[in-house]
Amino acid sequence: MATWDDLRVFLALCRRGSHSGAARLLSVDATTVGRRIAALEAALGARLFTRTPGGLGPTEAALVLLPRAERMEAEMLAAERAIAGSDERVEGEVRITAPDGTATFILVPALAALRTRHPGLTLELVADSRALDLVRREADVAVRFFRPREKSLVAQRIGTITYAIYGGESYLARRGRPRSLRELASHDWLGGQRTRLHQAWVRSVAPRERFVVSMNTTTSRVAACAAGYGLTVLGTMIAKHEPRLVRVLPRVTVSESGIWAVTHPDLRRNARVVAVMRWLEGLFAGAPARSAVQ
Repeated sequence: MATWDDLRVFLALCRRGSHSGAARLLSVDATTVGRRIAALEAALGARLFTRTPGGLGPTEAALVLLPRAERMEAEMLAAERAIAGSDERVEGEVRITAPDGTATFILVPALAALRTRHPGLTLELVADSRALDLVRREADVAVRFFRPREKSLVAQRIGTITYAIYGGESYLARRGRPRSLRELASHDWLGGQRTRLHQAWVRSVAPRERFVVSMNTTTSRVAACAAGYGLTVLGTMIAKHEPRLVRVLPRVTVSESGIWAVTHPDLRRNARVVAVMRWLEGLFAGAPARSAVQ
């Protein structure tokens, strides 16, 4: 008989298309994925995946199983949330997700205070710029810089993040500090996959070829900027944690966005989730919130 553990692996493999991708999603090793799938295929007496140029593809048997496994998953997740949501103790595990720069420079330094206040909490911090699926319990609480589109989630706006231009002390000493927007065109810039909106703004004041280094995380851009590779756009609340960074053209604001603390409705009254949500609200209290959604 198929077990729920086997079906969880089956769903992960359907969603990622490879043993390694499913293993990363489930935080197990690839051999475990292979062993579980083999056990499931033996229990069902059918092959579930075939190799294709793009990875593992589902067979007809897998396509029959998939919607049924998804319904089982939805029921199991609903049961977990209902049980977790009724817990009145500030104890147990809470998984928090936030963009990597926010996690590294803002959340991590403040975790000790939260643990001191609630020693029964066990915290898992997932630094990821992707919007993890709270319905599937990839996280319990998320910090996001956009208003959630999912109507099924509970979100509270806890602040506003302002983005500005920064340069490293060594870079500015070598190249000079820009005194106007026009002077930005002669400087080197750092970009990244997660900063396309800001890159569009930069390209409106500087030519495309001035992007000399591109990175996919905020933490790497902070490090590169501080090391003197060029100018970049960063959130002010993140940049202030790196003393080697200097704000360029202090009166210029590149953009602003809301900061949202998000959870699932089934967890909104869970004591440990409430404690984390209140901690986040206090943590971002210096970034004034303009509105809230319940």
